[in-house]
Amino acid sequence: MTRLLRVDDATLAAFALRSGAGRASRSALGAELDAAADVLLLGDLDGVSPDRTAAAAALLAITRRVVVVPIIAARQHPVNLARVAATLSSLHGRRVGLAGRAAEELSLISQLWESWPLDTIIGDAEAGVYVDDSRIVRISDPEHPTIGGPLTLPVDVHDKPVTVLLASSGVAGAGVDVVLDTAAVPVWGSEGGAAEASTGGARAVFGLGPSVPFAVGAPAFSGSGRLDQV
Repeated sequence: MTRLLRVDDATLAAFALRSGAGRASRSALGAELDAAADVLLLGDLDGVSPDRTAAAAALLAITRRVVVVPIIAARQHPVNLARVAATLSSLHGRRVGLAGRAAEELSLISQLWESWPLDTIIGDAEAGVYVDDSRIVRISDPEHPTIGGPLTLPVDVHDKPVTVLLASSGVAGAGVDVVLDTAAVPVWGSEGGAAEASTGGARAVFGLGPSVPFAVGAPAFSGSGRLDQV
């Protein structure tokens, strides 16, 4: 089972203060986060707060195993979200996802991740062939007419970040990996500890092995997160 906790925006701000208190404080916070849960859902549920991907980047830098999933805030452009999440995924072994309430937006972001597959890069200087542009696709969306092309960042489609639809029920559709009922996810600092969830095969989707306490020394997350490696 996957242990889930939600960290609200006020607590994220408190984490920022702890991180700024020095290396020892950052190390202690990272160990605390790794021990607390397998997946941390970041942000309030109203969706109006600032970009939480910055907080995700900061938490990924001080942790080793926990997966962080920032909730998409209002007025964030899908291209920016796709670029940031893809970069964090490459840097931190797919320990990142994106969560939101609109399946259409998550699907669009997933399409952007697939628009320029990493394996299209050939790099044959002698033949003068650097990329297989026949597999690079233009993404268009009526809600975001300014996109007009592929993501300007090649992405390994086998290691895309996880997309999480915040809904009380439903089926994961195209571009949505997990459907999560946030009412069942406890907030950091509340009583009861982390929730255990298996919705939509979440543990396999997140690339997590058996849930082992961090203190044992066997991280629940390992490898690149490919489903065929779990």
